[in-house]
Amino acid sequence: MLKQLFIFLIITFSYNVLAQNSKELLVKAYTSKDSSNYYFKKAKKAIKSDADEAEYYFCKNAFHTDFGTSDSAIYYGGKALKKFKDSKNYNSIITLYNNLSRAYNDNGQYENAIRNRITGLKLAEREKLENWMGTFYIGLSYDYHDFEDYPKGIYYGKKAIHFFLNKKGAEAKDIRSSFNATAINYDDWNKPEQALFYHKQNLKYIKGKDTLLLHSTFNNIGNTLLKQKKFQEAKKWLLRSVKILDFKVKQNDIIYTDYDYATCYTNLATIATELNQYVEAKKYFDLALEYSKKSETAEKLRDYYQQKIIFNKKYNKLVEAIEEQENYIKLRDSIYTAEKNKTIAELETKYQIEKKEKQILQQQAEVKQKNTWLLLISSFVIIGLILFRNFRAKAKLQKEQLELENKLLEEQSNYKIQEQRLDISRELHDNVGSQLTFIISILDNLKSSSVQFDEAIDKKIDTLTNFANKSISELRDTIWVLNSKQLSLSELKSRMLNFIKDAGESVDTIRFQFDFDIQNDVQLSSKQAINLYRILQEIVNNAIKHANAKDISVFISQLENELQIKISDNGIGFDYESKKKKSFGLTNIQNRIQEVNGSLQVASNEEKGTHYSITVKL
Repeated sequence: MLKQLFIFLIITFSYNVLAQNSKELLVKAYTSKDSSNYYFKKAKKAIKSDADEAEYYFCKNAFHTDFGTSDSAIYYGGKALKKFKDSKNYNSIITLYNNLSRAYNDNGQYENAIRNRITGLKLAEREKLENWMGTFYIGLSYDYHDFEDYPKGIYYGKKAIHFFLNKKGAEAKDIRSSFNATAINYDDWNKPEQALFYHKQNLKYIKGKDTLLLHSTFNNIGNTLLKQKKFQEAKKWLLRSVKILDFKVKQNDIIYTDYDYATCYTNLATIATELNQYVEAKKYFDLALEYSKKSETAEKLRDYYQQKIIFNKKYNKLVEAIEEQENYIKLRDSIYTAEKNKTIAELETKYQIEKKEKQILQQQAEVKQKNTWLLLISSFVIIGLILFRNFRAKAKLQKEQLELENKLLEEQSNYKIQEQRLDISRELHDNVGSQLTFIISILDNLKSSSVQFDEAIDKKIDTLTNFANKSISELRDTIWVLNSKQLSLSELKSRMLNFIKDAGESVDTIRFQFDFDIQNDVQLSSKQAINLYRILQEIVNNAIKHANAKDISVFISQLENELQIKISDNGIGFDYESKKKKSFGLTNIQNRIQEVNGSLQVASNEEKGTHYSITVKL
C-alpha cells in the first residue's frame, strides 16, 4: 500500500539534505526485499545529520510495515517520530502514525492502534490534509472491527464511504476499502443483508484492470454466505479469491497476501468441516495456520483457533480441542480486557469532546469579534444596537446547543460503560461458562463410559460435577447483575425464591419457608440487588452447614421506603459476639449490609436457634 507513496516521499523529502547516492540506496533498500539489509547498512553509514537519521528511521519503519515484522515497525516508527518531533514535515509524521497503527493492529494492541490513528487524524484535520483524513477513517473502521466494536466500525466506515465518493479523482482502492470495512463490520455484527449490500457495491465501482483489488471482497462475500450456511455458494466465492491471490503472487505483488490467504483458508476449512470433509478440512486448516503465522496478526490466529476448536470437537479430538481452547483464550485475554475497553472508549470520547471544544472556542472567538464590531458601530448608528442584540441572542443559542451536545456526549460515555459491562458478562459467559460446560461434558462422558472406576473416583467425579454446576449457577447470578443498571424488587424476589427452591431440593432434611411482600415494585441499583441476594445466600448456607436446623424461614416485607428482612432457624445457635470478627462469612455479611446503608441485629442461643433482622433504606 505504501510503495508508491514511499518512493515519492524519498525523492521529494522536504529536508533534501542527503546525497543523491544515499537516496538511491534507501529506495533500493525498500524495493529490493532480499537485499534490504545490505542497502540499509550502506545508507546508515552515509548519515551526517539529524535530518539524515530521521529519514533513515522513516524508511526502516516503512519497510518493516510492508515487508518486515510489526515489532520492528513499532520500534523504528517510535525512533522516527522523536526525530521529526519539532519539524513541520506533517506528511511524514502522519505517515508514521498510520504505519504505527497498522503495526499495533497486527500485534492485537488495538488500543494503541486507535490512539495513533486518532492522533494522526487530529493532525490531518488541523493541517487540512484531506487524503489522510479519509485514510484514517478507513483504518479506524478496521481497528474497531478487529476489537469487535462493530457499531463504531460502521460509523467510521460510512464516513470513509461518504468522503471518497464525494472526492474528485478518488482511487479505486480507497473506495473498495471503504465499502469493505463497512461490510465486514455488518457481517460480524450478524447483519448479513447489509454486509452483502456493501460488498456488492464494490462490484459496481471496481471494474476493468482494478478487478485484482476484489480478492478480499470475494472472500468476504463467501464468509457472509458461509454464516448463512450456504456452503457450496460460499466456496465458489472463496476459491475465486484464492485464484486472484495466486495470480498476484506470480506477479510478485505479495503485500498482504499472507493475511488474505489466512482468511480464505480458514473459511474454506470451516466449510469443509461443516460438510464433513475431514481430509479437505485438515488440509485447509494446515494452510490457514501457516499463513496466519506468516501474517503475524492476532486477528487471523484468533479466527484459526476458534474454528479449529469446532473441528476437533466434531471429530472427538478432545485433547487437541482443549489445547486450541487454551491458545484461543490466551490470545483473546491479551487483546480484550476491561482496561483496554475503557482505554479505547476514553480515546474516542476524548477525541469527540476535543472537536466540540475546538468548535466552542472558534465560535466564541467569532462571537467576540462580532461583538467588538457591534459595540463600535452602535455608537454611531442605531442599527448597531439591533445587530448587537441579534448576535448576542445567536451566541446564547449556540452556547446552549453546545452545552446540550456535551451532555449528550456524557450520556454516550455512560452508555459506553454499560456496553463494557455487557462485554464483560459476554466474556464470562463465552469463556468461563463454556469451559465449565466443557468440563461437565467430559465428566459425564467419563461416568457413562464403559471403563469401571472404583467408588472413590466416582465420588470425586460427582464432587467435581456438583462444583462445576454450582459455579455455573454463581456465574449466571453475576452475569444477571452485570447486564442490568437497575433491578426491580420483583426481579430480586424471583432470584431469591429460585435460590430457596434449589436449597430445599438439595437438603431434604430441612423445611424452608419464604415470603416476600412487595407493596411498591421500586427499582434497586445493581449494587443493592447483588448485596441483598448474597446476604441471603450466606445466612441460609451457614444455617444449612452449621446449625443442624429442622426449619429455616425467610420473611421479607416492604414498609414505605424500607425493606425489612428476617431470617431464622431453630438450630443449635452460636456465640455471635465472639465469632463475628473471626468468621469471614459473618464479616462479609456485615460489610455488605454497610455497603447498602443497612442495619443488622442478630440473636442466637442454643434453645431458640439464630435470628437475623436486617433493615435497608430503599
